[in-house]
Amino acid sequence: MHYMLDSEINEQLTAAANVGEGDVVLEIGPGTGSLTNVLISAGAFVLAIEKDPHMATLVSERFSETERFKVLKEDFVKCHIHSHMSSLLASIEPSSADSRYAKVVANIPFNISTDVVKQLLPMGDIFSEVVLLLQEETALRLVESSLRTSEYRPINIFVNFYSDPQFICKVPRTKFFPQPNVDAAVVKFKLKQPAHYPSVSSTKSFFSMVNSAFNGKRKMLRRSLQHICTPMEIENALGNVGRPATSRPEELSMDDFVKLHNLIVKV
Repeated sequence: MHYMLDSEINEQLTAAANVGEGDVVLEIGPGTGSLTNVLISAGAFVLAIEKDPHMATLVSERFSETERFKVLKEDFVKCHIHSHMSSLLASIEPSSADSRYAKVVANIPFNISTDVVKQLLPMGDIFSEVVLLLQEETALRLVESSLRTSEYRPINIFVNFYSDPQFICKVPRTKFFPQPNVDAAVVKFKLKQPAHYPSVSSTKSFFSMVNSAFNGKRKMLRRSLQHICTPMEIENALGNVGRPATSRPEELSMDDFVKLHNLIVKV
């Protein structure tokens, strides 16, 4: 775990999520509580998840005087965060129309960042935004990877399906102790509510199709998706989407994949 040397980054994370009076914020891995402190000062109620029992005790002692803090001694990747947040939101008096949505603000260990993103982004029914400090390379890959590049992967389609991502700012490695060998970045994911997801008959079959398409990265879709239907049907569907019959996965936008799925997958 790398600790931040100044509170400027914590202020940037808090500001990026527009944290204000009455907000409910989920923090993953509070560490010594430096970000927690900024969030509480901004007026938030903070639910922190800390898997290290020693750190959890430390942080709960630090904020024992406030009513606005609760720590769960659990591993985020394994815990049922949806039910924890739902019951917490229900128990807090709503102060505004937005208070039925919580926010996520966290400086997470870089090695679990993709898992965290995959877990949180489909929760637009309880979270309005997710602001994370990520490794810069990961941040750029999630937010800015574009069509027809080798960086364009299923995770990009996943991110854009569930959210509107935004690269906020770069954070140089010199701001951390011990100093990591990579720079970091603040990223904001504005979560879509389920009613605003792209229209597919089944998200499970949609992402299964997308993953199959990219498994044969160099292959044309008429080959990599032929377990779903015949190459001829795939070519016809691609024509309907306005794409060449010889298309490869990195040439299709998320909307193209949505249209393709709805044409060839019979659920």
